Amino acid sequence: MTSKASKLHAAGDAPGRDAAPFRLVYVPDIDETAPRQGEAYVLGEVRFGSSRTPARRPDPDYPLVCVPIAQLWASPIKEYWLSPTPVDRRRQAGIQISANDHVLFGHTQFTLPATGAELEREIRQRYDAILELLGAQGYDHLMRMWNYLPRISDDIDGMECYRRFCRARYDAFETFHEELIPNLPATSVLGTSGVDFQIVFLAGRSSPRHYENPRQVSAYHYPRKYGPKSPLFARATLVRWNREDSLFISGTASIVGHESQHLGNARAQAEEILRNIESLVNHVAASANLATRGLREITHLRVYLRDAKDLETVRRVVQGYLGTTIPAIYLHAGICRRELLVEMEAFLGVEKLT
Repeated sequence: MTSKASKLHAAGDAPGRDAAPFRLVYVPDIDETAPRQGEAYVLGEVRFGSSRTPARRPDPDYPLVCVPIAQLWASPIKEYWLSPTPVDRRRQAGIQISANDHVLFGHTQFTLPATGAELEREIRQRYDAILELLGAQGYDHLMRMWNYLPRISDDIDGMECYRRFCRARYDAFETFHEELIPNLPATSVLGTSGVDFQIVFLAGRSSPRHYENPRQVSAYHYPRKYGPKSPLFARATLVRWNREDSLFISGTASIVGHESQHLGNARAQAEEILRNIESLVNHVAASANLATRGLREITHLRVYLRDAKDLETVRRVVQGYLGTTIPAIYLHAGICRRELLVEMEAFLGVEKLT
């Protein structure tokens, strides 16, 4: 895989003061024992394929997230969120925190409880802790969240695990925000093969802008047939720095309006997803005068597949739309609706118009 950013920034590579206060890079996971470049500048490192923490971890507060979602193509890739300045690290209220002056990377996890009531209570407590911490630390604005949920499609005490998650998350956001909609970040929820539920998030001091997709009903307006409480997330979140824009695209599926499309057809679902992402990027660009020309501006992509056998089919679709050099990670994961075969999320780092 060819990446637009193939190595970590060391201290001397730090971006200018007017640039975004973080960088996302994909790095080949060639040697687990090799020293990490510029460790003091790492906001977060995400590894896919195992929940096992590597033995080499000299700093117990190093922000390493191990997600038990298997990678499906090319050499294993590690994902780094980098800072232009050294970061402050600590643990608080069961949350691993890594922050610079502008953004905070956080991670928390717990073993999935046996009962539905315990699961919802634990999720609610973790979300409460995250929202309380962000308010106390001054990073009041969630930009991006990832939720890694074992047994995502299983029924637990008569209700699907994903729907229980949505209800607990809804209750937490409702408690902390009188106006829910303006405070919802870009989000993904994926099923894993592990036993721990994990929440990863990025928050900042600057207020972002959240956007919906003209082709889709906002998730928070879904009818009740999808669960007792609506999924709470924005389709995209835009953060504007002095000279750059950072656009986070939520986990996006083959959904038009609120209905799943192209049942049983991974190729058609992948194409529909990319049409959804293109519509969303164009909508944000027009609304915010964003310097982007659509899908070809995507700088990083994650592709989630329910069935590994669909890899080559979906990869061909992605490359047909985005080109062959797009930095992409293909992952074998559970998806929120049983009939959905593919999900994608994206990140765009864009220089502002002059």
